[in-house]
Amino acid sequence: MKTVWLIDIDGTVSDDIPNETPELFATAKPIPGSLEYVQNLVDKGDRVVFFTARTDEHASVTESWLIKHGYPFEYVVYNKPRIEDGWVYHWVDNRDVKATHVPAGLLGPEFWNK
Repeated sequence: MKTVWLIDIDGTVSDDIPNETPELFATAKPIPGSLEYVQNLVDKGDRVVFFTARTDEHASVTESWLIKHGYPFEYVVYNKPRIEDGWVYHWVDNRDVKATHVPAGLLGPEFWNK
């Protein structure tokens, strides 16, 4: 089955940087193993879209960072609603939806194959 992956950026594939410190976006470090995992998704024919709470005013630095570090993606969706600790995102759709919580970030295939 082909999948469209909606992947968060901060704390999932890069250092967890809040919107209040956007000057750090360009120098964020990738989470080890996350690039390989995302590349594997694309290599098997899946689609990757990044979905972030970063605002669209940070589009240039965000997409430059993804390209600089080699992350394949179709596009980035900005302005994901920010939530507080203890809240959850709940997606309702007329299509099949699967959600995965990765509190330590996207760690690569060894994490997902447990």
